[in-house]
Amino acid sequence: MSDEEVDLEDVAAWLLRQTWLPVPYTEDDERWQRREFFPALIRFYKAERPKELKREAEEAARKAERKRIAEESREAIRIADEHRRLMRDIRAWGPENGFFVGTRGPIPRRVVEAYREAKGL
Repeated sequence: MSDEEVDLEDVAAWLLRQTWLPVPYTEDDERWQRREFFPALIRFYKAERPKELKREAEEAARKAERKRIAEESREAIRIADEHRRLMRDIRAWGPENGFFVGTRGPIPRRVVEAYREAKGL
């Protein structure tokens, strides 16, 4: 990043966000309004801004990953709820249609197939 490549508006905005800087810049400062920055601040910006951009990109990636995991979890919960509802329906339907279905454990395949055939699933 050479001096010509530096966007002084970006430098100004970035420096204003750096509240820990020893030089108390404000937007009212005449030098600030003319965008006359010390060469040391330009060097500091060139050294630190890429690190900050990298941290922001990493945080955005972590946030996207958390969002993806949350969406997958919601989908898994939805599928499990649907499965539970289906098993409950089969257990209620089975005895009404001449099948023995226990209250717990696996449901026999022939009962599941008969249920699906009867319900058109």
